[in-house]
Amino acid sequence: MSDCAPRLLPVEEAYQLWAPEYDSAPNPLFCLEERHLAPLLQSATHCDVVDLGCGTGRWLEKISPLQPRSLTGVDVSAAMLERAARRLGRNARLLQADCLYTPLGTASADWILSSFLLSYVDDLHELAREAARIARPGALALISDVHPATREYGWKRTFRRAHQVIEIQTHPYQLHNLHAAMKEACFELEFLHEHCFGDVEKEIFLHAGRPELYAAVKGLPVLFLASYRRRPA
Repeated sequence: MSDCAPRLLPVEEAYQLWAPEYDSAPNPLFCLEERHLAPLLQSATHCDVVDLGCGTGRWLEKISPLQPRSLTGVDVSAAMLERAARRLGRNARLLQADCLYTPLGTASADWILSSFLLSYVDDLHELAREAARIARPGALALISDVHPATREYGWKRTFRRAHQVIEIQTHPYQLHNLHAAMKEACFELEFLHEHCFGDVEKEIFLHAGRPELYAAVKGLPVLFLASYRRRPA
């Protein structure tokens, strides 16, 4: 948060600016997500894995040593994909495309990941339909994002570029909207976990000199992780 009025930018333009520094500073939300999502990665072994909204490839990098059959990352931002390419080399296929309309083949994935993407999607039903199109029957879809409740806390998706605060354009939704879209697309909810910051993340806030930000949301959900299974159509 900042006292300066933020400059609102669309997703692609914002990430063009953020990409060079995206992975450079400890991020409590990334830390919280990793604590809960990383233990689930073993199920990606021997799978054709697709990361929708792969960004700089941080999750593809973690999945790569687990011997997936293939790794594919899709993102609309050329700048983020450039960082991912440096990180992953030939270990993954990277595609610049809108995640609502990918060039991926039908029934080509059996493990789908979407991390911190949903807030930027203006039509969850379109995303769910595209995930269903590329998913094989029985495919797993793991979705994580900033919890929709954070809007009630006054949170916005922002970062600092030089002396300017940049706000990324987002689209509000509720968890029941996601569930409805996924159900319509023949995905069955396996679990939904809503997570709060813990002591590990508290240390990041303290190190950054912002203990008040941690105190403001202590015990409140700030992240969700949902697992869906693709049913036969």
